[in-house]
Amino acid sequence: MRKNLVYVYGVNLINGLAGIAFIPLAIKSLGAEGYGLYSIFVILSSYIYFVEMGVAKYFTRTIAQTVDIEEQKATMQTAVGIYIRIAQLLVVITPILFVTVPNIIFPTNNNLLVSIIVILVSVDYLLSIPTTILLTYSIGKERFENVSKFNLFSGLSKHLFLIVTVIFTQSVLLLISVVLLRRIFDIMYARRILVQLPTGSWKPKYSKGELKNILSESLMLSAAQLTQVTILALGTFLVNKNFTMREVGIYKSVFDLATKVWFFSNSLGMVVFPRFSAMLKNEKEKVYLLNKIPFYNKVSWLMYNFLFMGVFYILPYLPNFLMIQDMNLFFILLYGVCVNAHANLSYEFLQAASRLKEVIYTSCTAILLMVTVFYLCLNDYGFYAIGVAWIVSQFINSFVMDYLILKNLNVSKVISTLGLNAVLSIIIYFAVFGL
Repeated sequence: MRKNLVYVYGVNLINGLAGIAFIPLAIKSLGAEGYGLYSIFVILSSYIYFVEMGVAKYFTRTIAQTVDIEEQKATMQTAVGIYIRIAQLLVVITPILFVTVPNIIFPTNNNLLVSIIVILVSVDYLLSIPTTILLTYSIGKERFENVSKFNLFSGLSKHLFLIVTVIFTQSVLLLISVVLLRRIFDIMYARRILVQLPTGSWKPKYSKGELKNILSESLMLSAAQLTQVTILALGTFLVNKNFTMREVGIYKSVFDLATKVWFFSNSLGMVVFPRFSAMLKNEKEKVYLLNKIPFYNKVSWLMYNFLFMGVFYILPYLPNFLMIQDMNLFFILLYGVCVNAHANLSYEFLQAASRLKEVIYTSCTAILLMVTVFYLCLNDYGFYAIGVAWIVSQFINSFVMDYLILKNLNVSKVISTLGLNAVLSIIIYFAVFGL
């Protein structure tokens, strides 16, 4: 697993740096309002991809738990069949989204542009399906060297295309069109570098009873993904409802920079989900993993807190080459992002253990808490209410997630682990935000 982590961390670090380079250039070219419109495309895309990831994670877990090639072939045939159904469903609902998104979800002073963005989101997803299927199989096989090579090419090509585009144009639609064009390159490269499916796997398998069982189980995974992406998108929605598109662009650009921290947690999540799935299937390895969880939890909490402190004390002394629009908001959001990244370890464990209802209930609580705190703080804190709401919701979400994976262990381990996390949080609060 260490070798896999090195591959994935290395590639995500490179892609993360490329993403950091794109954001200030995009802000300079598109302006805060233009970046806000581009963010709508990103958020709508993330909803489709994260909801669909429930299906992808189901098949990743299934592939990780079987070694028989014929079983893997049957599994991937079913996966192809389900993705075809998802594509058909998306085509059907796109006209509905064409109307509802610009008028209800993201109302702006340019509803036609938002409607066009909705269509481009659907096209983007349809173009991504072949690559997603190959990635699902490769991750399930734990072939992370191949996955990392593909992600390196995909990430660098994406950001290179985006950077060149914002240098020469100020058009949001042209920028999004470049994202779609890059999907074609992804398909070509995925066929060359990722693990190829067993012969005959691309022939879709339609078994009504089997599809129903798989969808019912993957639906819970998708629901878990849906609540997670809602937590991440909620800030943009709340800012759009209560402020202008300019504030949306400022918030989203700052949030996007802060979330580059997630290259740590996303890398870890990609590797540990199939590994946890396989270990929890074996009783001996399951016991070993459960005994190690408190140690992993403490290391994760310490790492992300020290990462935040390092950025907090160093960044103000550097030139603002990242063009951070609001430094105070950046640090508030960054700490919430670090807390969220820490919770990803517990999140992946609970998903691998099929404890999906606990994930969904906890995430829904965080969503309700974020909305409540935002509106309670709106009059007093104005634009910064979104930062307060984000950080409060992530603290509660993180501590509950940690408790859920620790609750069946020795009480002393639970207290020592959560106690350390709480004490460190209090120390950082007084060190950073004062009394």
